[in-house]
Amino acid sequence: MTGRSWRHFSVFWPFIVAGAVGPAAPDEHSNTGSDSMEVAPTRAATHLQAHSSDSGADSVDGDVQSESGRDAALAAAATAEEEMATNSTAGLPGPNVVHTQRYKDVFGGVPLHDAVLTTFCRAAQLGGQLFGDNVADTTVLSETEIVAMEENAVALGVDCIQTLYGHINTTKLHRLIAHLGDELRGRGNLWEGDTSENERLHASCKRMFRRTNKRGPGVALQMMRCEESPSAVLQELQDADAEPHAEDQPDGVVQTAHVSGSGNANGLRRGGGREGDAAVATALPAQTSDISFSGRGTRSTVAELRATWALERVGEALCLADDTHVTHHKTVRIIARFEWHAPAVMQHLRATNSFIGKSWFSWVLYKGLDDGVRWGRLRLVLRSVAGQARSCVVLQRLRRVAGRPGCILSEFGCVRLAWAFDSDVDMYPSLEVVNAERILREEDVQTDWYDRAARLGLRAMPSDRCTSATEWRAARFFTNPFFPWTSRSMRPGF
Repeated sequence: MTGRSWRHFSVFWPFIVAGAVGPAAPDEHSNTGSDSMEVAPTRAATHLQAHSSDSGADSVDGDVQSESGRDAALAAAATAEEEMATNSTAGLPGPNVVHTQRYKDVFGGVPLHDAVLTTFCRAAQLGGQLFGDNVADTTVLSETEIVAMEENAVALGVDCIQTLYGHINTTKLHRLIAHLGDELRGRGNLWEGDTSENERLHASCKRMFRRTNKRGPGVALQMMRCEESPSAVLQELQDADAEPHAEDQPDGVVQTAHVSGSGNANGLRRGGGREGDAAVATALPAQTSDISFSGRGTRSTVAELRATWALERVGEALCLADDTHVTHHKTVRIIARFEWHAPAVMQHLRATNSFIGKSWFSWVLYKGLDDGVRWGRLRLVLRSVAGQARSCVVLQRLRRVAGRPGCILSEFGCVRLAWAFDSDVDMYPSLEVVNAERILREEDVQTDWYDRAARLGLRAMPSDRCTSATEWRAARFFTNPFFPWTSRSMRPGF
């Protein structure tokens, strides 16, 4: 798997794995409601609290020295290799691994499927740190951040992988555990972590080979032709060395490659991403209210909108009669505001049943009337209401609910959500009208596959869900903290 493939899939793996492992037992069902509301039967929680060592993986003491961090990593790796060498499984973890002392020391009393889920969460978390996901400044890497990555690399490679799968002797795992910190301190950049970028550079070498091999009257002419490309590269390097260098950074700070614009390093097209790069180049508006929202839309009456099941109570939300006309559109543009204080980017949020042949209803993080942070899913983008120009959206509200006891995803920062209802007799989630400037940013929301598989079976998909009020109330979701809304650039400008 290349680095680019890893970037695409690692941020979603934990949620898929959560639903694919640990199937519900026949007797593990309950008719009890959750969050003081009547819901469909859900699986009873059977998890034990995770070991205390898991909860501290993200926190690092800023005064820890790099030498002690590197020595601890090497010592932990050597100890794990020594313990597991005599008990290597060289395969998938079996049910007996939970009875080993090594497993109990690392994971405590958590089930095996939760230990596997922890491994995938740690992999996604470390990948985000390596690529500078969702941080304020992607051009500076501090010593504290390097030490944190070293500790998380040991937690992934030694505590998780070698505990579950035995003594795995691979060069990549060894380099991750023992040499990650030295690599970061020595090179000072992280964009080389994408192997597909380096492999793409081999194309020039291949072209050189095809140009010279078995062509020309002799070896001397072939060597002359081959010399042209290296000479041009060396000349460019000499010209670059002649330019003045930037001032040295203060002690304890590593200057990474200059990033030209902000956006998703993996190129994922999710609202912002590469669209943000183009917007930066053309001077982004300071805020969402400065964006023009003119454009051709669809004119409909409130009664026509109410024919859609999700918008049954849109008239009450807008405080309009059925014969009132509104103009709606597929897309609304916003200037995203990130809680980690990264530079603003433009995001395109959509609410339509057909966008390039598929439905697209964006999940958003927005600010309520009480200035509290809330989540919702767009259902309608409005350009005018009752003849008055207005940039707003109608969304289905979500509410925050308590996670399952011992939930691994919750320990890694995922927020568990459920649909919000105005009353106990409503069939569909409540609607709220939100002005575009109150939307903070797009959010990536994933289905709680663990809960869904326990209630409806492992093969159940959101597309074939039952549209009953019971299922709407039982549905659970997770926010995805691993998704890279802002990252270091894969192609930094020097």
